[in-house]
Amino acid sequence: MADSADPTTPLLAKPMAIPPSAAAGGLVLLGAVFGLYYLATSQAPDASPVPANFAQLSDQIVTLVPPDDRGAVSAALRTLQLPGAERRVVEKDVMRGRRRLGWIVFTDSMDPDGDVVAVESDGLTQTVVLTKGWTPVAVPLGIGPVGVTAVRDGGGGGVTVALATRGGPVTPRILLPGERITVAAP
Repeated sequence: MADSADPTTPLLAKPMAIPPSAAAGGLVLLGAVFGLYYLATSQAPDASPVPANFAQLSDQIVTLVPPDDRGAVSAALRTLQLPGAERRVVEKDVMRGRRRLGWIVFTDSMDPDGDVVAVESDGLTQTVVLTKGWTPVAVPLGIGPVGVTAVRDGGGGGVTVALATRGGPVTPRILLPGERITVAAP
C-alpha cells in the first residue's frame, strides 16, 4: 500500500527553535515601530495651541500666543466671541504685527455656584461662567489694559475668580457684581 497524503490536509514543517538573539532583535524592531508610530501620532504635552496645564502658561496672567505659530493663532481666534468678519480683522492685525493675542485661564476659586465674569480687552468683552474646570479664554491685546468685571454672583458671598499662571492660580479679592479689576496692563 502506497503512502498517500490527503490533499486537504496541509503538510506542516517540524517546529524549530528561534535563536534568542533573533527573538530579541524582533522585539527591539517591534518596539521601534510602535515608538515611531506613537511619536508620529501624538502631540508632546506642551504642543497644544490651547493651554491645558500650568506648564503651558507664562508667569503672568496673560500667556501670549506666538504670532508666527499659525496653529496657535487659529486656535485662539476660533474661541473669540466675535462675528466672523471681526475675527478676520483681528487675524490680519495679528499677522501684520499690529495686535497680539493671549490666553487667560479662569476657574472659580471656591464653589462653582454660577459666578459670571466679563473679560474686557482691546474693545472686546467676553462673558465667562466660572467653574472648577480649566477655562482658557483668548483675548486680543491692544493698547489698553485687560480687565475682569464681576457680572453675577451665583450663590451669594461674592464672585470668586481665580486666574491661572505657570506658578499656580492667582486669586484676587472676592468681587461684588459691577466691580472691575485690571489683570494686565499694556
